[in-house]
Amino acid sequence: MKQEKISENVSERSPLKKTKSYVQEMKNGAGLGKDCAVLCAGPCSGNLPHMAGADQEIVVSKWIGLEGTARLAGANYERLRQRFPARMIEEAAAFDRYLSVVPEAATAMKSGVCGIHAVSRGGIFAGLWEMAEEAGVGLEADLRKIPVRQETIEICEVFGENPYELLSGGCLIMTTEDGNALVDALLREGIPAVVIGRTTRGNDRVLYNEGRRQFLNRPRL
Repeated sequence: MKQEKISENVSERSPLKKTKSYVQEMKNGAGLGKDCAVLCAGPCSGNLPHMAGADQEIVVSKWIGLEGTARLAGANYERLRQRFPARMIEEAAAFDRYLSVVPEAATAMKSGVCGIHAVSRGGIFAGLWEMAEEAGVGLEADLRKIPVRQETIEICEVFGENPYELLSGGCLIMTTEDGNALVDALLREGIPAVVIGRTTRGNDRVLYNEGRRQFLNRPRL
């Protein structure tokens, strides 16, 4: 599992504040749930609109659980302060600065993306299921490659939350013929991204974790 180095994290004293530009982006469609999908040109142009296809690589941008972490941190500063340094809590509360997906969507559209799916309620598990269900494909993904901040892991542990099912606005699932090329394009724009697996023919939605194989379940939203 890819983890970011812990930076020190959240705040009731600093409740989540959406900037004017972020609110406007949301009005324009940024960060919406399963309807936030796009069709690319080029090698993917044979796909149905807004759909991933089989035998494509799956890329995830930024980190999962950003929105849920920011909310938990922002609403529970005093409780978290009993366990964590103030700097860590404040950093986690500020994860809302990552919630716009406009920059990575724009870069992906210029970089051979086939499908884009915004992760939201139900977290990355729900997002992967929805993406595969809508496209009529299966998938295989490595749980340990899914990018998650250490702050998210620590805060989820306090509240008994599963980081893979945590509200994940700000994170995109993208499919493409060349995952490494898309990752490189995003990184050049300062946007972290990683290939976590690929889509498959059939209906099986499979996660691998240190050799163990498990199936994704239909999300309960």
